[in-house]
Amino acid sequence: MKRIAILLLLCLMLPFISGCTSETEAPPETPAPTPTPVAAAPVESPVIVLPPELEGTTVALSASPLTQDNALYLTFEMNARGRQAQIPTEGYPMMLTFFVYNTDQFAPGYAPSTAEEVRHSGIPYKTRSLHLYSENILTHTEQVPERSSPAGLFYPAKPYVYGVIIDIRPV
Repeated sequence: MKRIAILLLLCLMLPFISGCTSETEAPPETPAPTPTPVAAAPVESPVIVLPPELEGTTVALSASPLTQDNALYLTFEMNARGRQAQIPTEGYPMMLTFFVYNTDQFAPGYAPSTAEEVRHSGIPYKTRSLHLYSENILTHTEQVPERSSPAGLFYPAKPYVYGVIIDIRPV
């Protein structure tokens, strides 16, 4: 009877003893996936923002660096020929906001989309009021920033973005 009790006790203890004597292997660690940052696409100049009323109107903007003045000389052209059906006979009074900035001053991919955003961002800009009639070709030149602007606003030797935002002024 004693033998049966000892054997029964050994049988009951066997799972506890066998677990303690064998070495368990830890499951291999799987690394957690880390998100890969997506680089923003660089903004290409010129940035031209048109109001819906002028969609389809040909607009060109080019820039020449003025290294002595730390500025850009912008040349603007808007061609309204063939747009009689879209442009009323009294034309459109427009407010143009020309801007320039060095890309290292802002997050990659930054481009202003409204004149208010330009004014509040601290980048050099100029506003001009022009009037567009159908069958018109408007040409205009601007230096941004102006000669009398404080130093350090813009450096044409560094990468930069330039553009124009066109708004229809209420009459």
